[in-house]
Amino acid sequence: MKRWLFLVVLSALILCGIDAQAGVVKPTADKKDALAINEELRTTGYVKLLQGKTYYLSYPIWLNSNQMIDATGATLVVSKSAVRNDPKNYKKDYSSMYNIVIRGGRWVSNKKKGNKGTAFSFAHCRRIILEGMDIQTTNAEGHGIELVGCQDVSIKKCNVVAQGKGKAKSVEEMIQIDLAAPHTAPFLSSKYRNGLPCNNIMIDGCVVKGNRGICANYAKKDKKYRNKCHSKITITNSVITGLKSEALALFNAANVTVQNNTIITNSKRTGEAYSIGCHMAAFGKNSMLPTSVNTVMNNTIMGGRQGFQLCSHSKSQYGSLTISNNKIYCKKGKKNALVITNNTGGKSSAGTVIESGNERYKW
Repeated sequence: MKRWLFLVVLSALILCGIDAQAGVVKPTADKKDALAINEELRTTGYVKLLQGKTYYLSYPIWLNSNQMIDATGATLVVSKSAVRNDPKNYKKDYSSMYNIVIRGGRWVSNKKKGNKGTAFSFAHCRRIILEGMDIQTTNAEGHGIELVGCQDVSIKKCNVVAQGKGKAKSVEEMIQIDLAAPHTAPFLSSKYRNGLPCNNIMIDGCVVKGNRGICANYAKKDKKYRNKCHSKITITNSVITGLKSEALALFNAANVTVQNNTIITNSKRTGEAYSIGCHMAAFGKNSMLPTSVNTVMNNTIMGGRQGFQLCSHSKSQYGSLTISNNKIYCKKGKKNALVITNNTGGKSSAGTVIESGNERYKW
């Protein structure tokens, strides 16, 4: 399904049949708001929170298919995790949950330094919209949004920002795009750790700040799934900051578009890959990568060891890379601002590289 079309279809599916009088949830006097929200979702599939009101979530909102939350103008104080798909209904291969919309809301922690773990967690899901949300619940060692083996996800006009300070060498990301594998998704039971990658993930108009900003992970410690590859990752019009590591890391991701973003890492590890502003790398033998079409265009990228790096650590090459009209800054000097390498001794990490209009600077 085309990317714009799935958004239209999903909104129609969710909104179809919703009673305008149904779904309104008022704050409870005894702060059992999570219970009230979950009960309304089970009854109508739709929750509308009141603008200007504060809700307290002492445990997560458990979502199932064909549900919508409109939290526009409301504040939600989160004690642990904010939202998860219901593990009682887990199924494999993008079938656990589908047709979900969450709009708006200021989602904050009840702790000064933020919560541990993940605020919004989705596994084996498809067709999800997160829009206009301000997510400031997790500490810098956690994840604001975690997608594990998900398909057709739109994150639009959201702030996803870490709370407190992270460890000096942390690589934890605020938006995590993960495989459903043992080490990347340890919370899943073994039957759902089947190596499922993410497909068609769109992040647009967002502010993301974490130890790592955004990362598409590969199965570094799970050799069985090391060849698995995410596909169709689109990141546009966003401001992405890495506090301790890369701002944007895309590992084993094919058909990537990175356009019109500001991408900055503040990592002090300027001799390491963890200080790269935008880091794309291939591992294993990926069947998708050799035919993939990748675009990095009209971004401002600021990094330590490199500003932008495309690298292959295996015999797999990216099919093509168009990198154009970017302003790329590097603390190691402008010669290191843009680097395309193959660590296996090959000439390039991509079959075709089209480079034009890039400006390189020492930062």
